[in-house]
Amino acid sequence: MMDDRKIIKPLLFAFNEDIRLNNRPSHITDLMVLTIKSLIPSENNVKVYIDYKRFSEEIKLWKYYKHGENNSILNILGNKDSFIYWNEEDDTAYLRLIPIVLVNKEYTYVQEEIIKNLLFTTGNLETLIEGIILSKLLYLLINEEKNIIEKLKEQLINFSQVDFIEKYADYIRLPLNTYPGNFTVAFEQYKIDAINVLNFSHSKYFYTLKDCLGSIFNGKLGSTLFGKSINSLIKDVDVEKYTKDDFYEELCIYIYNLRKGRINPEALRIEKYCLPDVFQFNVGDEFYHSLLNYTKIIKKEYAKDKTILLLSTKSGIYKFIN
Repeated sequence: MMDDRKIIKPLLFAFNEDIRLNNRPSHITDLMVLTIKSLIPSENNVKVYIDYKRFSEEIKLWKYYKHGENNSILNILGNKDSFIYWNEEDDTAYLRLIPIVLVNKEYTYVQEEIIKNLLFTTGNLETLIEGIILSKLLYLLINEEKNIIEKLKEQLINFSQVDFIEKYADYIRLPLNTYPGNFTVAFEQYKIDAINVLNFSHSKYFYTLKDCLGSIFNGKLGSTLFGKSINSLIKDVDVEKYTKDDFYEELCIYIYNLRKGRINPEALRIEKYCLPDVFQFNVGDEFYHSLLNYTKIIKKEYAKDKTILLLSTKSGIYKFIN
């Protein structure tokens, strides 16, 4: 296995590249951060999982300070639109899986957490299949395993639709009968298309997977954010010299410590949530919020039909708009 300190390179690169491309953190970085903040080590198994009560509350708060739009995530906050859930692509999905892979040493736990997290925001079958394969690919690279293509094919072949529905029925956000088409046929067809990609045959699907394979086997530079992150892992890229913000570097170190079992789960667990409406406060008010910690309102103004707040927190300044 590669040096554990190098394992965090894909995550650090993803943060830095997203900020570079957008000249600031985008909603992709936002959701990567929320995923990390919701990770908790298990007390019963050697794994790290997502606390979905925390994840849900983080996303509810995120809609007020989001840096960009994402229909899939906004969709789960209200009356869920089945077309959006089953059809639209969530552009944060694959980047959210990076910290989940990095903190878990056993792939069984990786796959469980990846599937739960993908289904939380989207039921898009292409995203589901591709997300599972990308997580396995990242896991294999971290562990410096050989015969990558064969192992990815085996992963796909063994991914049983029957087992998937039975095990994850409670995590699929909408009834299967709302799927626009034949879910069973579509599921198997996407598996076949993914195997075609792994055979380096033509497919109009799985662009990110093709991008990663091109980077690994053909020496191409990744064009997707996930592909570029993979590239930073397999090539001698000095990510640290491109680091733009200590906050994101500290998050990556935190991921490293989670992987090493150095974080006490009791210190992360929120037993009783305190979630006051931040818009009820005025300039100068200080208050405690379970997700923001100790917070102070430093500016409040009204523009048209919007209320705009600037909040000072331990992790920085947030701009909330309601």
